[in-house]
Amino acid sequence: MLNLSKFVFIFNVIAFGICTILRGVPIHRLPLYDPSKDFHCFDGSISIPFTHVNDDFCDCIDGSDEPGTSACPNGTFHCENKGYVPEYIPSSRVNDGYCDCCDASDEYLTNKCGDICDILGLEARRAAERYAQMLSHGSNMRLLMIAAGKRIVQEKQERLGTLENEKGEAIKVKDEKEALKKAAEEQESVAVGAFNAKEEEIRALKAQEEKEKEEKEVRSLFDNFDSDKDGRLQIGEIRTRVLFDQNKDGDVSDDEVKFFFDTFEEINQDDFLEIVWPKLKPIYLLDKVKFIPPQQEEHKGNDNTLEDDETASIEKHDDLDADNSDEHDVGEEEEEEELSHDDFKSNTGNAQPQYDEATAKIVEDANLARSECDKALRIYQDIEREITQLKESLSKDYGSEDEFAPLDGQCFSLTDRDYIYKICPFDQVTQAAKSGSSETRLGTWAGWLDQDYTVMLYDKGQSCWNGPQRSAKVNITCGLENEVLSAHEPNKCEYVLEFQTPAACRIPGSSGELHDEL
Repeated sequence: MLNLSKFVFIFNVIAFGICTILRGVPIHRLPLYDPSKDFHCFDGSISIPFTHVNDDFCDCIDGSDEPGTSACPNGTFHCENKGYVPEYIPSSRVNDGYCDCCDASDEYLTNKCGDICDILGLEARRAAERYAQMLSHGSNMRLLMIAAGKRIVQEKQERLGTLENEKGEAIKVKDEKEALKKAAEEQESVAVGAFNAKEEEIRALKAQEEKEKEEKEVRSLFDNFDSDKDGRLQIGEIRTRVLFDQNKDGDVSDDEVKFFFDTFEEINQDDFLEIVWPKLKPIYLLDKVKFIPPQQEEHKGNDNTLEDDETASIEKHDDLDADNSDEHDVGEEEEEEELSHDDFKSNTGNAQPQYDEATAKIVEDANLARSECDKALRIYQDIEREITQLKESLSKDYGSEDEFAPLDGQCFSLTDRDYIYKICPFDQVTQAAKSGSSETRLGTWAGWLDQDYTVMLYDKGQSCWNGPQRSAKVNITCGLENEVLSAHEPNKCEYVLEFQTPAACRIPGSSGELHDEL
């Protein structure tokens, strides 16, 4: 049995050479497998004769004695893959009938696989060349973005300095205008107060005159209704007056009498003013409006037109009254005095007071002072607002060389089957349904997650239904266009987006980075 094992070992040496004496072992580990010595398991647990290595029986707990067979469940097989990329596969995949290594070394018993490493290597090299060309072009574009970014930052810094200087002057002007406004408004308050007091006095006098005039005319109307001139208006006297006929049925009923007289059987002038007139006045005035004499057009420009109209209206009522009673003659009706409709109008106008010349000048000056103060305040607020925005912008990390600064203020969208995703670098990430609903904020700018500027974090988005606040990570890769490549939600309310930009195209080695794939 021992001689047979030696024979197999010698055959392997002759057939495959020293580099392939042991399948599944990388070159840098061959010194650990010395045929002239016993083999020591990597975990140091036991030593075995070298002839037990790769004998398709697992001796070492760590599986290190079977690198080229599937005997050990925890072992690994090394694919040399000459012409392509070496790799390790689990030992369980050795001789399983499926080609894992491109050089077919894992299927040495089945002979079902061919060596395609040269083909894959050629494709990889071509892909690497394309990537290198893209990276070179992208790197040149990155240099342009760096220059633009530095210019943007510098301009913002210069603008901030200018605004800081302007702010001081704006505060000075604002304070001066506020002082002028305060002085002008104080003067205005005094002048307008004096004007209003005078106007109120005039209005009070006029109101008293109107009241007295109305009372005089109402007493005259009372005398007109008082047929027997005994100074008392009795129920019988108003039953003949259609003005008291509310339902216009041609008869002044007991209910209508009671409405005007309450419980009184007769009314004197004072009671007429206090009790009857407040109820009768709106009816009387409404009836005046309804009656328009036909000769009104013929008397345009006549100062006595309104007086004539009122006289005619009184005569109208008297004519109607005569039809209902024989107690009144034409002479009594002609003695009724007119009541001017305009005399009973309420002063309901809300027009701006017509100030006297001196007061109007003071009010005009105050208005000008307020306008100039508001203008100075707006200028100051605009400066303060822009300063705040500039400071916020300059506090952002735009990359080691400000290469990402040109992206600030721009937005880039991706439309998939259901949603429209939008990235606004250094601001926010949103999602909107294609159906046209409002945007959902997935997160606002929180910063970079690494020092290499490859992952952006946007957090504190809108809360999910019965869930946490949304957040989004944006992976940054090199590309010749600023473009959102993909978006998905691996976990509830947590989104991951891929974004390419020339700003991420760094030449390998320029910042200490190594890219093995090239």
